[in-house]
Amino acid sequence: IITIEDPVEYQLPGVLQIPVNDKKGLTFARGLRSILRHDPDKIMVGEIRDRETAEIAVQSALTGHLVLTTVHANNVFDVFGRFTHMGIDPYAFASALNGIWAQRLLRVNCARCSEPYAPSDAELERFAMAADDLARFDFRRGSGCGDCRGTGYRGRKAVAEILNLNDELRELIIDKRPIRQLKEVAYRNGTRSLTDAALRLVAGGETTLDELRRVTLSA
Repeated sequence: IITIEDPVEYQLPGVLQIPVNDKKGLTFARGLRSILRHDPDKIMVGEIRDRETAEIAVQSALTGHLVLTTVHANNVFDVFGRFTHMGIDPYAFASALNGIWAQRLLRVNCARCSEPYAPSDAELERFAMAADDLARFDFRRGSGCGDCRGTGYRGRKAVAEILNLNDELRELIIDKRPIRQLKEVAYRNGTRSLTDAALRLVAGGETTLDELRRVTLSA
């Protein structure tokens, strides 16, 4: 396992980690080319920022390497637009891609001061929730205490939107179909949106609708 990172934030045992150094000409693209000469089994590219790095990463995946990387995107579907904008061939990208993971961190209700509450009609309407949802949701929020420094929250928990590629989705990507169609197929095949994932935490009383709105506003 070899990584190229900017910067290397955590030392991982058994992993060869290479830091990006733009001043010395060691960019993500150059580092990735160098990594490929060592015939690695797995490659981690800290971030794809340009076309050259994206092209090398895609070709690496097509030649049998497991490539893990990140891009700046609001949700799993925005990733397609990012690679299209960088000029990556849709057929190569769709063939190389196995899946996409989008993640947010939600603040968790303070265990000490969390208490039940009834959301307003406006809150329910904002998330297209009916009054019947009140029965299966344990709406809770922290009132603020010494443990949470008056915020009502203590700790964080990740929620994720995961898209697993299948042949139908690959065909839509290659044909450059609208994102709307990609979403329809993905949701039909079991993909859950970030909002749906966060609503599960709300239903269990682990976080609030306000926190859900804060972290999924752009998703």
